Amino acid sequence: MKKNAQFNLSISSLLFIFLLAAASSCQKNKKISDELEENVFAVKFKIKDFESVVTPLQKTSAVKKLASGKVAGSAQEEILFQWTFDLGNTDPAIAINPLPIIDYNNGKVDYSFTAGWPTTGKSINFKGAQSVLIKLPVQKIESLHILSMDVNSSGTGPRAILIDYSTDLGKSFFTLSDTLHYPIELTNNGVAKFAVNQSLTGISTVEKNDVWIRLRLFEGKRPTGSIYNPTTGTFKMDNLVITGVVDGSVLKNKLYYHIYNSESQALVKQGGISAQETFEIDLPLGTYYLSVVTKNSNSPIVFANSGHRNGFYMSNSFQEKEVEIYAARDTFEVSKAMERVLTLDRIFSEINVEFTDIEDLSNIDSIRIQQKHPSFYYYPFSNSSNTQMDASVLLIEPQFTANNKKFYFNQFMGFHETDQSIKYELKVFAEGTIIRTFELSTDVKNNMQVLFKGLLLAGLDPIQGFTIRKNEIWNGKLDVDF
Repeated sequence: MKKNAQFNLSISSLLFIFLLAAASSCQKNKKISDELEENVFAVKFKIKDFESVVTPLQKTSAVKKLASGKVAGSAQEEILFQWTFDLGNTDPAIAINPLPIIDYNNGKVDYSFTAGWPTTGKSINFKGAQSVLIKLPVQKIESLHILSMDVNSSGTGPRAILIDYSTDLGKSFFTLSDTLHYPIELTNNGVAKFAVNQSLTGISTVEKNDVWIRLRLFEGKRPTGSIYNPTTGTFKMDNLVITGVVDGSVLKNKLYYHIYNSESQALVKQGGISAQETFEIDLPLGTYYLSVVTKNSNSPIVFANSGHRNGFYMSNSFQEKEVEIYAARDTFEVSKAMERVLTLDRIFSEINVEFTDIEDLSNIDSIRIQQKHPSFYYYPFSNSSNTQMDASVLLIEPQFTANNKKFYFNQFMGFHETDQSIKYELKVFAEGTIIRTFELSTDVKNNMQVLFKGLLLAGLDPIQGFTIRKNEIWNGKLDVDF
C-alpha cells in the first residue's frame, strides 16, 4: 500500500506539473499586453461624469457663436496606432481602438526586446520568424493610409519583406507591396536601419471589424559572406506607426495615460486610446502614480520622453485656440482586481475679449495675438516650472457684427493652486493695415473664465482693474475692464 501511495503521489505530482506548464503556456499566448513574470491584476478606471466632459469637447466655435475664426470640418489623417516598444512590451503608445495584437509564426508571442532607434530606446526582436502579424481592430476607422517602421536583421536574419493583408482573420491574404529588399550596403549594426513606408489605401475597412497586416520575411539579396539561417536569424522592428482617418461619428478627443511605479519612479505603462468612460490595465502588485489626459484635437499632445516620474511633463501649442484639455492624477495600490473612479479637471482657462465700441467693426479682418508670459507646462507629479517663451502667433479672423463684437481662445495652463500671470500683445488689422497694438494682462489659475472688456478703437489704457465672479461650471470667472 505504501508503494502504491508513493506511485499515486508521483503520478499526481507529474500531472500537476504538466497542467501548470500547460496553463502557463496558454496564458502566455492568450494575453500579450505585457511580458511581466509577476501575477497581474486587472485595474479598471472609470471616468466620473464622462458624458458631461466629452460632450463639450465635441463642440466647435460655431456653437459658442463667437468671432473665433474659421472652423475646419474636413476629416484629417492622424496616427491610429503607434508602438515604440521602449517599455519592453507590446503595449501601443497610441491605439484608436483597444487591444491591437502583434504575434508571429501563427500566434507565437515569445519575442524579446533589444536596442532600437534611437539606441536609447528598445525595439521588438523576433527569432526564426517567417511572418509577423499586426492585428488591428478597425471599427469606426474610415480608411487606413500609411504603415511606417524601422527594421533590420541579424547577420543570418531575413533581408527582404513582402507586405500583405487580410480582412477575414487570416483565411485569405492580398498583396500590398512588391518585395522590399534591404539596401545591399545596409549593415546589421545597432545604428543601421531600413525605413519602410507602405501605403495602406488599398485596404477597405468598410463594414470590417479587423484588418491583419502580415510581414512575410525572406532571405533577400545578401552581402558577400552573409548566410541566411531561417531558424536562428533574428528580425527586429521599431517605431511602428499606422495612420488613417476615423469615422466622423468618433470622438476626436483622445485619452492618454502614463503609469509610474512609486518605488522605482519608473514608467511602467503608457497608452493613447479614443476617449471612453472606462478602460482597463493589467498591473502587478505595487503602488502606482497615474496621469490621464484627454484632448479634443487631431494634433497630438507633446509629452516629455521621460522614464522617470519627476521628469514627466506635457505642453500644448498656443496656436490651438479652441483646444480643451482635461486631466486627472491618481495614486493607488494594487493587491487585487479593482476599480478606480477618476475625476477629470480642466487644465486650461478660457480667455474672452469683448469690445464695447458703438462704431462698426466689420472692417477688422484679423487680430494677431502673441503670448508675453512664459509658456505653460504641465508636470503631473512635481512642482517644476520653466521660463521658456513661445514666439508663435495666434491668428483670429473675426466676423464682427453689430450684435457680436467678441472672440475667445483657450489658454493651456496645467494645474495651479495659486494665480499665474498671463499677458498678451494684440495687433489689430483693418484691411491689411495695423490700426492698433495693445497688451492685456492679469493673474489667473486654470479652470477659470476671463473676460477682457473695453473699447477697441479708443486709445485708452486697456487695464482698468478686474472683478471675479463664481459660477457653477467653472472654478471662477474673472472680468477685466480695459
